[in-house]
Amino acid sequence: MEFTLLSIWLCVGGGYKNILRSIIMLKWISKNQGACIAIVLNLCIIVWTFGCESKVQSLRSEKKVTRAEFTIEYNTEINRLQNEIQSLQETGQLSYAELDRLDAMKAKLFDFVAIATQTGGVNPIGLVTLLGTIAGIGLGVDNRIKDKVIKNRPLNKTIMPKTIT
Repeated sequence: MEFTLLSIWLCVGGGYKNILRSIIMLKWISKNQGACIAIVLNLCIIVWTFGCESKVQSLRSEKKVTRAEFTIEYNTEINRLQNEIQSLQETGQLSYAELDRLDAMKAKLFDFVAIATQTGGVNPIGLVTLLGTIAGIGLGVDNRIKDKVIKNRPLNKTIMPKTIT
């Protein structure tokens, strides 16, 4: 081993003093191997600690990101999910309100049927009036829809050529 280092120093152009220093250094390293290993490991740890930024996998992609980039992604994702949850809650509340309204209407109809069966009969004039009212409301809504369609329809005005007779 010493011969190899000696030949390297001679090839590189190191002088006699440099060769002696390298031999002394090799003797010191061979006597203090544990200390040399500790120094090399400490240097590696220092370089790794201060030279390399810690990175983790991104929330949105496969790439590695730093703490600052991860914090931005994390906060953005949390805000997006909170907005989604709020929207879902509002939609759920509206749906429950609609269900409550429909259930109240059903309850009124069941109450009407229960009263009608307890009294022994249904008033035919009241039933005809109810059916007529429902039909009238349906026809009125249908006419309003058709009026909007007609109003929004593009007009195709064609000018007829005048014929001279």
